[in-house]
Amino acid sequence: MATKNIAITEDAYKLLARHKIHGKSFSEVIKEHFGKRSLLDYAGIWENIPEKKWKVIESNISKAGKGISESLKKRIGALHK
Repeated sequence: MATKNIAITEDAYKLLARHKIHGKSFSEVIKEHFGKRSLLDYAGIWENIPEKKWKVIESNISKAGKGISESLKKRIGALHK
Protein backbone atom coordinates (compact mmCIF):
# COMPACT_ATOMS: atom_id res chain seq x y z
CA MET A 1 0.00 0.00 0.00
CA ALA A 2 1.36 3.41 -0.97
CA THR A 3 1.62 6.09 1.69
CA LYS A 4 1.66 9.87 1.68
CA ASN A 5 3.02 12.22 4.30
CA ILE A 6 0.92 15.23 5.24
CA ALA A 7 1.51 18.20 7.52
CA ILE A 8 -1.24 19.24 9.92
CA THR A 9 -1.32 21.77 12.73
CA GLU A 10 -0.96 20.66 16.34
CA ASP A 11 -4.62 21.43 17.09
CA ALA A 12 -5.75 19.40 14.05
CA TYR A 13 -3.56 16.52 15.23
CA LYS A 14 -5.13 16.65 18.70
CA LEU A 15 -8.62 16.54 17.18
CA LEU A 16 -7.66 13.52 15.09
CA ALA A 17 -5.94 11.81 18.02
CA ARG A 18 -9.09 12.10 20.16
CA HIS A 19 -10.84 9.75 17.73
CA LYS A 20 -8.01 7.24 17.63
CA ILE A 21 -8.60 4.01 19.50
CA HIS A 22 -5.70 1.84 20.64
CA GLY A 23 -4.74 -0.53 17.86
CA LYS A 24 -6.13 1.61 15.05
CA SER A 25 -4.03 3.66 12.69
CA PHE A 26 -4.64 7.30 11.89
CA SER A 27 -5.46 6.16 8.34
CA GLU A 28 -8.27 3.97 9.70
CA VAL A 29 -9.62 6.85 11.78
CA ILE A 30 -9.63 9.16 8.75
CA LYS A 31 -11.30 6.55 6.52
CA GLU A 32 -13.98 5.83 9.15
CA HIS A 33 -14.74 9.52 9.54
CA PHE A 34 -14.52 10.74 5.96
CA GLY A 35 -15.24 7.56 4.05
CA LYS A 36 -18.83 7.38 5.18
CA ARG A 37 -21.36 6.25 2.65
CA SER A 38 -24.29 8.23 1.35
CA LEU A 39 -27.76 7.32 2.58
CA LEU A 40 -28.54 6.47 -1.02
CA ASP A 41 -26.03 3.61 -0.77
CA TYR A 42 -28.43 1.96 1.68
CA ALA A 43 -31.56 2.32 -0.46
CA GLY A 44 -33.36 -1.00 -0.73
CA ILE A 45 -31.04 -2.79 1.70
CA TRP A 46 -33.98 -4.06 3.78
CA GLU A 47 -36.25 -4.99 0.88
CA ASN A 48 -35.78 -8.77 1.29
CA ILE A 49 -36.43 -8.95 5.03
CA PRO A 50 -39.28 -11.41 5.72
CA GLU A 51 -42.53 -9.85 7.00
CA LYS A 52 -42.31 -11.66 10.34
CA LYS A 53 -38.81 -10.32 11.01
CA TRP A 54 -39.88 -6.82 9.88
CA LYS A 55 -42.70 -6.84 12.47
CA VAL A 56 -40.15 -7.67 15.21
CA ILE A 57 -37.91 -4.81 14.05
CA GLU A 58 -40.85 -2.36 14.01
CA SER A 59 -41.89 -3.47 17.48
CA ASN A 60 -38.39 -3.03 18.88
CA ILE A 61 -38.06 0.43 17.34
CA SER A 62 -41.43 1.42 18.78
CA LYS A 63 -40.49 0.17 22.26
CA ALA A 64 -37.17 1.99 22.14
CA GLY A 65 -38.89 5.21 21.09
CA LYS A 66 -41.40 4.98 23.93
CA GLY A 67 -38.60 4.45 26.44
CA ILE A 68 -36.75 7.48 25.16
CA SER A 69 -39.93 9.57 25.24
CA GLU A 70 -40.64 8.61 28.85
CA SER A 71 -37.06 9.35 29.85
CA LEU A 72 -37.23 12.79 28.22
CA LYS A 73 -40.55 13.56 29.90
CA LYS A 74 -39.04 12.74 33.30
CA ARG A 75 -35.99 14.92 32.63
CA ILE A 76 -38.10 17.83 31.43
CA GLY A 77 -40.38 17.45 34.43
CA ALA A 78 -37.38 17.54 36.76
CA LEU A 79 -36.25 20.81 35.19
CA HIS A 80 -39.55 22.48 36.05
CA LYS A 81 -39.43 21.54 39.74
